Amino acid sequence: MSTQPPECGGPGEAASAWRHLWALARLRCPRCHIGRLFRGWFAMNDPCPVCGLIFQREEGYFLGAMYVSYLLGAVLLGAGYFLGTLLLPGWHDHAILAALFLLYLPLTPVIFWYSRAVWIYIDRWVCPGDASAGPYEKARARERERQAEQPAPPDGTAKRP
Repeated sequence: MSTQPPECGGPGEAASAWRHLWALARLRCPRCHIGRLFRGWFAMNDPCPVCGLIFQREEGYFLGAMYVSYLLGAVLLGAGYFLGTLLLPGWHDHAILAALFLLYLPLTPVIFWYSRAVWIYIDRWVCPGDASAGPYEKARARERERQAEQPAPPDGTAKRP
């Protein structure tokens, strides 16, 4: 008899896949689908403000997000180049590339957000539980639990984690 955790598939797997894709498109937490991954242009919430999931499992965790970023950029720029050569046949290749570069620059934060989000979702898809959590992630979880257990000071000057 197989005992799979609830997040490892089952009868509602297709509906769950759409739910995960919708949460990914909105840059939400892969566990609760409510908490935001980012709190600013480049600042991530770590851990999730709703469920406490630690996004950065260890130092250097987002190295894989650079590969995702490269892939997203290559697909966008490649598709833009081929579309540009089809729609603007009289333009020189360098002019098309310069126009693509100018159009791509404002998209860099979006590429950054989605590369990290896709990396987190891939990692949580491969290992959905906390069983493979490294010492860094476990220490951060224990620290967060200790902070949650401490009562707030009576004067209301509680520190935010």
